Amino acid sequence: MTQINRRKPYKYKVQKERRYKTPQRELDPIQRAFAVGATTQGNASQRSTAALLGVEQGTISKLITRTKERAESSGLPLHDPQLYEDDMGRGRPELLTQAQKDEIVRITTQDRRHREQDSKLAIEKGNFKSVMESISVSLFENVMYEAGYSRRKPGFRPPLTASEKKKRFEWALAHNPDKYDEGDNKGFNFRRVVYTDETPARAGDQRGMKRAWCREGEEYHKDVKREKIRPVCTLQFWGAFTYGEKGPCHIYRKETKEIAIQAKKDLDKENATRRQDREVKVAVARRVLRSMGDPDVNSRSKAWRKDLEYTRGDRTRGGVDGFRHREEVLKPLIKPWIDELTKKGKEPLLLEDGAPAHDSRIAKDYLSVHHIEKLPWLGYSPDVNAQEHAWPWIRTHITKDFEPSRCEEDCRRHWFAEWEALP
Repeated sequence: MTQINRRKPYKYKVQKERRYKTPQRELDPIQRAFAVGATTQGNASQRSTAALLGVEQGTISKLITRTKERAESSGLPLHDPQLYEDDMGRGRPELLTQAQKDEIVRITTQDRRHREQDSKLAIEKGNFKSVMESISVSLFENVMYEAGYSRRKPGFRPPLTASEKKKRFEWALAHNPDKYDEGDNKGFNFRRVVYTDETPARAGDQRGMKRAWCREGEEYHKDVKREKIRPVCTLQFWGAFTYGEKGPCHIYRKETKEIAIQAKKDLDKENATRRQDREVKVAVARRVLRSMGDPDVNSRSKAWRKDLEYTRGDRTRGGVDGFRHREEVLKPLIKPWIDELTKKGKEPLLLEDGAPAHDSRIAKDYLSVHHIEKLPWLGYSPDVNAQEHAWPWIRTHITKDFEPSRCEEDCRRHWFAEWEALP
C-alpha cells in the first residue's frame, strides 16, 4: 500500500545566494604594504594593483590616503612596518573599559531582583548611572553576553515521563486536524474550541516572559530560582476566546469574610435541596427495582451519603475553588456565551486546564447538566491552549509600573484593546 501525502504542497521561498556587486576582501599587512609601495614608490597604477590583488580601485585609493594620514600624524616613514601591522584604524572604538564592564556585571548580578529585572527597565531606573550616563539596551546585553551570562527561566519544570509522552502522542493522533484529505472536514476542527485560562497579576511586579541573568550551572542557584507560587497576589484575571470571537473576561477579587460566610449559607442550602431531591428519587428507584424483581434493591439505590455533598475547596493559596468558578464564571459568562455560539452553529467545545477549580465535582456537574462538552486536557500541555500566547503580552502591559487602584480597569482595557488591534 502506497503512502499518500495528504498535506497541500507548499512552495517554500528559495533563499538565493547573495552576490555582491563588488568583491569584498580584507588585505593582510603584506598586501597593504605592497599596494602602497607599488603605487607611491614604483610605477604601478592603482587600477593594475587593484586588479592584481582582486579588489576595487577605490579600496587602493582609500588605503593610500589612510596610510599617508597615519604616517604624517605619527611621524613615521611610509616603509615603516607599524603602519601596516594593525587594523589601520578600522572599526568602532570600545565604548566601555574593562573596569566599566565588570562594574555593570557586578550591579546586575548582586541580587535576585537585579538579575530578574528587564534590560530596558534596569536602564530606565538608572542602575548604571555610576558607570555611564547613558547606555543602550544592546550595549548592556552585549556586556553580559561577553561575560558568559544569558537570560534563562528562573523556575524549573520536570521533563515529561515516557507515559506522559505516550498520552500526548495518542491525544495528538486523535485530534489531528489533517487526519484525512485536507478540506474534507473529517479531521478535528480546532476552530470550535473555546479557549479559557486565567493568570495572576501582582502590583509593582513586572510579569510576562521573565528571565534571570545567570551563567551555565547557576540556573537553580538559590539567588536565581523563583518560588513557583507567590503568597501575595493582587488579582486573578480570567478570559476566553475562540476563532473569530472575543469572549468575556472576569476578575477574581479577593474573597472577604462576609462573602465567604454567605457562600457557605448558599452552598448548605443547595446541598439540602439536592439531598431532599435525591431522597425522593431513591424512593422512586426502589419501587421500580422492586417491581422488576431485582433482589438487590438496597445496594442499587443507596441513600444520600455525606461525601456526595458539595464542599468548598482549599482557598489558602489561590483564592479560587470550584464554587467560585461556577458562580462567577460558568453561570454568568461561559453558559450564555456558549449558548450564543451554539445559535450561530459553531458547536463550541470548552477547553480548560487541569486546575483544581476546573476539575472539581461542583464545576463538572454544572457542565454536565447543561450539556457543555469539554476537550480533554493532558498534563504539561500549555501548547494545546492558544490563549497561553496572549498572557505574556497582556501581563507585561498591565503589571509594569501601574497603580493598584487602576489594576482591574487596565486588565479589561488591554484585553479588548489587543483584540481590536488585530487586522
